[in-house]
Amino acid sequence: MKNNMNEAVSPVVGVMLMLVVTIIIAAVVSAFAGGLTGNQEKTPQVSIEANCIIEGIEDIDPTDNYPNYGGWTAANGIEFENKGGDIFSLNNINIQLQSSTKTKYTIYPSDRINWASEYTCLPSGTTNGGYFQKIGNNSLSDKIIAPGDKFMLYADGCYEKSSIQYLIWCPEDASARFLVQLGEEYKYTIIDKESGLTMTNGEIYVI
Repeated sequence: MKNNMNEAVSPVVGVMLMLVVTIIIAAVVSAFAGGLTGNQEKTPQVSIEANCIIEGIEDIDPTDNYPNYGGWTAANGIEFENKGGDIFSLNNINIQLQSSTKTKYTIYPSDRINWASEYTCLPSGTTNGGYFQKIGNNSLSDKIIAPGDKFMLYADGCYEKSSIQYLIWCPEDASARFLVQLGEEYKYTIIDKESGLTMTNGEIYVI
């Protein structure tokens, strides 16, 4: 009686075909998922150094909680330098400040300085309406920050109360102002506007 060796061939071929099909499907799914991931823009990562820039603090009447400038101006704020990492645009970041009491305040690129406000002591022409401005360029529309570039987060104004001095942020239509007390340490976080993720953060001593 002859053994029919072909009887075992068909199941083996079937299993092999199933394995090949499974591998092909897995490869297609993997390539598709990789393509989706590749299309997503990654959050820029940068190394930032921050310094407080104080041209001066003026308040004619230091007995109340409001500034009194009398025509005096100063370009105060926080200077940031891109010490290394990715290139980013000032139009694509939010900057969050946090005080020692955990109070947080976020400045957005769409926030506008209220030039008619009593809080504002910025010199006219310092900014183009926004709080974020690149340093050392002739065009206020240049918002690209590469390694080595610096930019300012300008403060609207300042005031003094009982020998304590403050910087003030109070954008147009803001429900409340944010005060930064000189001599205190604050945290800052630079956030990628598109992803909502942190690009970098750190601490700054305001003096």
